[in-house]
Amino acid sequence: MDSYEKSLLEGVAFVFGFGFVVLGFLFLCNYLFSPSKEETARDHAMQVVREFDGCKVYRFWDREYHYITKCGDKVTTQKNWDESCGKACTRHKTEDITTEDNQ
Repeated sequence: MDSYEKSLLEGVAFVFGFGFVVLGFLFLCNYLFSPSKEETARDHAMQVVREFDGCKVYRFWDREYHYITKCGDKVTTQKNWDESCGKACTRHKTEDITTEDNQ
C-alpha cells in the first residue's frame, strides 16, 4: 500500500468517524431537549386563557393552538393558521364555529 492509498483511507475513515460523532451529538441533543411526556400532556390539555364577565377563553394544542370561547350557552371555537399563496406570500386564515344552547 503506497502513501496515497494510505492517506485516502485515513481521510475516508476520518469523514465517517466525524459523521458518526456529529450524528451522535444530534441524537443526544434531541434526547436532552425534547419535551417530557408530562410537558406534552400539559400542552395538549385544555387551558383557561382568560375569563371576563362570565365568559371563558380556553385553548389546547394540536400541532397548533385552537381557541374555544364559552359565554353562557353560546360556544365559539376558533382556529387560526397561515397558508402559503405563492413565493413570498402568506395569507392568515381563521375558522369560527359557533353553537348555542350548550349546557
